[in-house]
Amino acid sequence: MKMSEYWQTYKDTIHRNCTNTDDKEYGLAYWKNHLFAIMVIYLMPLSLIAIIPGLYLAVIERLTFLVIADILAIISLIAIAFLPGFNVYLRKLIFCTAFYLVSIALLFYLGTYGPGLMYLLAITIMVVLILDDKYAYGTVILNTVVCILIGVMIHFQIMADTLLWQYSVQSWVAVSSSLVFLSLLSVILIPKLFNGLQSTIQKQKELKEKLEENQVMLQSSIEEVKEKNKELEDFAYVTSHDLKEPLRMIRSFLKLLDEKYSAALDEKAKKYIYFAVNGAERLTSQIDDLLEYSRIGRVYKNVENVDLNKIVQEIVELHVNNPTYNKPIIKYDPLPAIRAVPILMKMILQNLIHNGLKFQPENSIAEIHINFLEQDEYWQFSISDNGIGIKEEHQKLIFQLFHRLHSPHTYSGTGMGLAICKKIAEQHGGKIWVESKPGHGSTFYFTIKKELSGHAF
Repeated sequence: MKMSEYWQTYKDTIHRNCTNTDDKEYGLAYWKNHLFAIMVIYLMPLSLIAIIPGLYLAVIERLTFLVIADILAIISLIAIAFLPGFNVYLRKLIFCTAFYLVSIALLFYLGTYGPGLMYLLAITIMVVLILDDKYAYGTVILNTVVCILIGVMIHFQIMADTLLWQYSVQSWVAVSSSLVFLSLLSVILIPKLFNGLQSTIQKQKELKEKLEENQVMLQSSIEEVKEKNKELEDFAYVTSHDLKEPLRMIRSFLKLLDEKYSAALDEKAKKYIYFAVNGAERLTSQIDDLLEYSRIGRVYKNVENVDLNKIVQEIVELHVNNPTYNKPIIKYDPLPAIRAVPILMKMILQNLIHNGLKFQPENSIAEIHINFLEQDEYWQFSISDNGIGIKEEHQKLIFQLFHRLHSPHTYSGTGMGLAICKKIAEQHGGKIWVESKPGHGSTFYFTIKKELSGHAF
């Protein structure tokens, strides 16, 4: 077994004996017991190292009390560390008693200004740290009694073979009163610090429990929303699919009615038929867009390597040669290859480019510029146009389903394009937004998360 393994076994044994397994981590008892265990862990080897020369000198100088105190302290430490069968509280009492005896012995044999006084103060602080407050105040009283007794011994020169009689009573009173004062100060202030620590730990525990509770509720809500969204998407898909056939029949029969009975119909009837056919066609377009919306994340979900340059080039060729538009200018910087769903990347870019071409002042030449910015976790893309612009109060509303800012007679469309773009960006771990001023064009931004693999959704 390696030395590190021996040391770990040694520490585990002491921790097991000197702490309670039922202590809550957020409680003060937990920290007091662990502090006690650490004291024992490191005092044990230090005491064993110091005891050999200490005992040797003590025997030579015939310091009987110090020899006995040291031996008792070592035996107590070994029992505290390794002897099973008694509780942590009793181990702490034995620990403090043994070291208090050593402190008294040092005080007698090493002089009133020697380390004995420091040991008395140190053992008082130990009692405050690892035991109850009542024992700490008892230690202060005991320190006072010891100081008074030593003062009497100095005055009457009792045990003149020690170093005590070399000092005056006045000096002893001055030094010992400082010890009692510092002991009392430690007993008063350290528990206040502990109480503040306990209060902080308790608040942190309550906040942690509240946070965990909220996280569980949030996760439950997220799962519920996901389930509802899935139900809505399934409903939209089924409903839209089922509506297309009767709409097709209505549109077809209205056209047949117009063709076969055109001579028998007056202008008003023909106008009614036109409005009905036009409404059916627009509703069909909305259903088609709704079907596309429902497919995002349900059908279109396989992530692949996508060369955006090829996609944009296809879209540009489609629109530049379209006589609907007045010879538009579409420019784009070299774009990256990314991990995404190919068809969705084509949909979002096509919708945003199409909007930039469509929402133009009359007889103007559309100018579109496509750019990108690489960030730590995302790709950020921008599509800028010189169109009519969007008022600030409408810039969030335009991403809602079926939300239109203009009548279909002014600008054609279903009001679904930007809602589809928003869903695509979000399904790719990103978001979409617009910066625009009326009359000064618009810039649409969207982000795509870099780390996508397999299925994005």
